[in-house]
Parts: sequence; C-alpha cells; structure tokens
Amino acid sequence: MKYRFRIFILSIFGFINISGQTDLPLSHTIDSMAARDQQSRHLLVLIENGETDSVSIDEALHLIQITDSLNFPLLKSIFEIHGYPGYDKVGKNSSHNFWLLVQHADKYPEFQQQVLDSMQVEVSAGNAYGADYAYLVDRVKINTGQLQIYGTQMILNNDSTSYIPRPVIDPDKLDERRHSVGLPPMDFYINAMNENYFGTLKKE
Repeated sequence: MKYRFRIFILSIFGFINISGQTDLPLSHTIDSMAARDQQSRHLLVLIENGETDSVSIDEALHLIQITDSLNFPLLKSIFEIHGYPGYDKVGKNSSHNFWLLVQHADKYPEFQQQVLDSMQVEVSAGNAYGADYAYLVDRVKINTGQLQIYGTQMILNNDSTSYIPRPVIDPDKLDERRHSVGLPPMDFYINAMNENYFGTLKKE
C-alpha cells in the first residue's frame, strides 16, 4: 500500500450549490488562500534546509504570521456561512485546503475545535478526509494542553537528530490508531519528516 502525504465576498457567499455542483467561486477562494499559506511556509523550509538565503528566518516567520492574519477573517466567515466545506461543495482538493488553513489557525484553538466538530460529521458521511481530521484532532489536543491521539504533531528529540511525536495517549496502540484513519506507520512518518526538514536536524 502506498501512502501519500497531502501539503468579492458577496458574490462568493451568494453562490448557491445546486444538485451537488461544486461551488467554484468558493473553491477558488479557498485555493488562493491555501496557495499563499503554502508559499510562505515553503520559503521557511527552503531557508532552514539551506536552499535559499533570500531572506532571514525571522523575515520568513514574520511573513507566515502576516499571511495567517490576513487569511483568518475570511476563513472564519466561510465557516460561519458554509460550515465545513466537504467534497460535495468544493471538491476534494479545496476541502483539503480548507482543512490546511484551519490547521494553521493556532491562535484560535476554539475556532479549530468548532471546525473539528463540523468536520467530524463530514468525515462520517465520507465527505471529508479522515487523515486530515486526525491531524486536526491532534492539533487541537496540543493547542489545549492535552495528549495527542494519532502522533501527527512532531518535535525534535533532545539532541535534535530526529523528529519524534509529541506525547501521545497509549503509545503501544499508536500505529493501530493511525492505520484506522489512513495514516502510515509512525516509523515511516518519522523518516519522512527527517527527509523533508533535514536542515533543522543536528549533523552527527
């Protein structure tokens, strides 16, 4: 089995989704927001991995903060009007992108929890991605001082030579829980994190 990781307001909100058709204006808005989100974060990864020195790490982090601040009001408005936009409303890619934006709204854990509750209904109906839901579950747990469930939220180990999961409930059954939502085994995930963010690791 192959595992894959997945990285005009009135006119938008006035669009009516008829007969299961995709709400294209809403989809395009979400995708544009996600593109800005990923552009700023990709720049930080490039800097940390030594692949560019066009700006400093502090400047890249500031850009991420600005991007998140600009995205959040519209993200919140979309949710208040549409709830969690599932596959039937915006398609799989845009539904995933909406989750991505919520995942990064760490300043607003109460909002993340509201979206999580709405998303659970869509996941149960096969209208949203279960692995995305698992990531948001863990994000909310970490942001509210609790143990995570699926081990998706990572941190460097004590000597900064590898990523490890932040504390989880019942570690012995972690891979079993991950499998239940379509996530790869923990060892696979750790290796992928180390490969993607090699610039943050201490060289042995």
